Amino acid sequence: MEYKYINIKFDEETLKKFSKYGMIAGIVMMLIGLGGILLPPVMSLTIVTLMAWMFIFSAFVQGYNTYKNYKKSVSAWLKAILSLITGFLFLIFPVGGIAVVGMLLAVYLMIDAYSSIAFAFEYKPNKGWWMMLINGFFSLALSFILIVGWPFNSVVLVGLFAGASLFFDGVALLTFAINAKKLNSKNDENSENSEK
Repeated sequence: MEYKYINIKFDEETLKKFSKYGMIAGIVMMLIGLGGILLPPVMSLTIVTLMAWMFIFSAFVQGYNTYKNYKKSVSAWLKAILSLITGFLFLIFPVGGIAVVGMLLAVYLMIDAYSSIAFAFEYKPNKGWWMMLINGFFSLALSFILIVGWPFNSVVLVGLFAGASLFFDGVALLTFAINAKKLNSKNDENSENSEK
């Protein structure tokens, strides 16, 4: 199996902007993630509060759409009302909301584990297949940790996992932003070599 790299050339201005704003965003994500790692219950509460307000906002949007287009549709009104109730329940009972998010995260990690392990065995003769296998078993372990201690450990683990994810996403973005300027110079060298 042969792999070919996609040669995309970016203009200098775009790379400068991405490098600057990517570094800022990466650092902010790392700081928020570090806060989530150090104070996981606060991060969990923040996540559930944001989700509650998203439900409430979507309820008003759905309600407005239903009022304008489907006034007589009970099912359309039901969706808006359920979104509103869910949002208010998340605000009134945040620990219960964190437990719900914890179970959803456990189910997601279990599905991710299955797909990673299955992909690893499909990819097996190639180099690096074992990294995908390790990722699958790691996701499976995290899922079981959440399920075994559910709902009590959700308050800590949801914030911890979200914080770790934000931190490492920030590291990746910062690294890419720092190396963004090198990307264009490598593309220039590759273009010159291919023309010769």
